[in-house]
Amino acid sequence: MVFSSYPFLLLFLPIVLVGYYLLSHVKNDTYQRLFIILASLFFYGYQNVKYLLLILASIAVNYLIAIAIQKTDRKQAKLFLTLGVLFNVALIGYYKYYDFFIENINLVAGTDFVLKRIMLPLGISFFTFQQLSFLVSVYQGEEKVERLRDYALFVLFFPQLVAGPIVLYSEMIPQFKDEQRRYFNAENFAGGLYIFAMGLFKKAVLADSLCVFADNGFALENLGLAAAWATTLSYTLQIYFDFSGYSDMAVGLGKMFNIDIPFNFLSPYKSESITEFWKRWHITLGRALGTYIYKPLGGNRKGLARTCINLLLTFLVSGFWHGASWTFILWGGLHGVFRVAERLLGKRREGIPKAIRIFATFMVVNALWVLFRAEDIGQTVEIYRGMTAFSNINLAQLDLVMGETANINFPVTFDILYISGILVTLLCVVFGCKNSAARLERYAPTNKTAITAAALFAVGLLCLSRESVFIYFNF
Repeated sequence: MVFSSYPFLLLFLPIVLVGYYLLSHVKNDTYQRLFIILASLFFYGYQNVKYLLLILASIAVNYLIAIAIQKTDRKQAKLFLTLGVLFNVALIGYYKYYDFFIENINLVAGTDFVLKRIMLPLGISFFTFQQLSFLVSVYQGEEKVERLRDYALFVLFFPQLVAGPIVLYSEMIPQFKDEQRRYFNAENFAGGLYIFAMGLFKKAVLADSLCVFADNGFALENLGLAAAWATTLSYTLQIYFDFSGYSDMAVGLGKMFNIDIPFNFLSPYKSESITEFWKRWHITLGRALGTYIYKPLGGNRKGLARTCINLLLTFLVSGFWHGASWTFILWGGLHGVFRVAERLLGKRREGIPKAIRIFATFMVVNALWVLFRAEDIGQTVEIYRGMTAFSNINLAQLDLVMGETANINFPVTFDILYISGILVTLLCVVFGCKNSAARLERYAPTNKTAITAAALFAVGLLCLSRESVFIYFNF
């Protein structure tokens, strides 16, 4: 189920909220937690019921392994941890990477193994990584295994189930155990609705509008300079508002249930370096990769050369985590290269004016998003060729990027002004406005905020006829 859909907004969410707070009048809080677990299972299985068995099996196996790790001595615990890692890697490897490996084996060895064309289960990268990190935390003595229903709630809580953030057990379950959080809190609910409405507007109105331009542009050949840059900027802004919108909606939903979900997205395009970018973009993934990949490799404890290698390997893992494609691996690897370059330059970058550092970082991120979005290396090269075609500006090609709007063919001049106006306006919003975390921190339930939330929600609701899934649902 998608947050930005009529079934979720008009049926699922109201029913779950009412049911959850009605059960707060029951003295035993178990019923509330079981209700949320069942609701989350319905949420996950709404599009494809057969994958319910997959996530339930994943939860059961990981829970049993976590108990075994906790109850055995260090040597046996390490064995169980190894089994847990192998299980989770095998699970995600089969569903997400089987066809990728077979395809490359066929290419290199000249074999003809049949591809299975396995449909990727929703959110498998997120709930697998979350459970894997829990096993490691239990092994290191940082987390305790408790009742199965609490562990299931930790994995399944629907606001963060399919696209993060990748939360810790210790961040979530103590909140559900807090007696005060069981009951309806008008101020929390109003703040949650405010942030949720903001996220809905970002997704349904901004991201999905930009999606049209990006899809049209990536489908074109022989792109001129203007169309290539309009295409890449459209996707750069689309993924920004799409992921930012999802993060806002997840935080807002949590707040409606009196649960504080960490912000996963904090104005990343305002970053002055790639290093800073990864502290602002998909924050919890960066935390997980740092904790479970970078540090075990040695982190920065074994000299500069080893630190650079560890950084590069961590970013390659990040790229491969995002998708089973060489474009994703190259995307992650190049981010790693820039991260290493910044490490080598050190303080020498500090003499560069802040505005130039922000601009340069944005240009690098924008260029690398091409790899993230492109279907293959060939399409990537085509876009890059257009971005450097300084002798072929071809403004008229923007008409093709815009495409038909409501089956109306506008004059080319209008299309140029329309696309340019949208991109410039949204860039000003990205670089000039406060992020959602800052707005929530200063939120106060007033008539102004109520009207703002209502307006954003209403406009977002009207735009749901072009419903599309969040980009990060694909991972």
